[in-house]
Amino acid sequence: MDSRALYTRAFATAAAVVMASTISFVAPAGADHADHESCRSYAQVPNPFVKIEAEDGKFDTNCLKAPADRGWRIYLMNHDEDPHNISIYSSDPAVDKKAEQIYKGKPVKSRHQEEYAIEGLPPGKYFFQDDKVKGMNGAIEVADKKKK
Repeated sequence: MDSRALYTRAFATAAAVVMASTISFVAPAGADHADHESCRSYAQVPNPFVKIEAEDGKFDTNCLKAPADRGWRIYLMNHDEDPHNISIYSSDPAVDKKAEQIYKGKPVKSRHQEEYAIEGLPPGKYFFQDDKVKGMNGAIEVADKKKK
């Protein structure tokens, strides 16, 4: 094989890898979209993660799926001028005064990204929100591994 054919093959392989990895980030759910069938699922890799973007005072999804009883990560990219964070609660604190804060993410400055390491959660439904902009929120579904 000549060097031109090798470069062409390497480029095609790299392009396919990039496109495949991008698919896990491009979920169509918007912050005002309540259809939980389009819930953003975690990437099924050795270290599971989801990516969320904050822009125009809202998150780009209002529903996440997380693995049961297993550590995972949230990557929050902030495109807004104001800082944003993600905290996880046992339920919606605006509705349930007994809601417990399970995780508090540090604020992410404008045009920056932060990685939040979340310890494994038992199966159930949880709530996430920006602690300063309460309207930026959503649900986290942690499915039981045994149920399909």
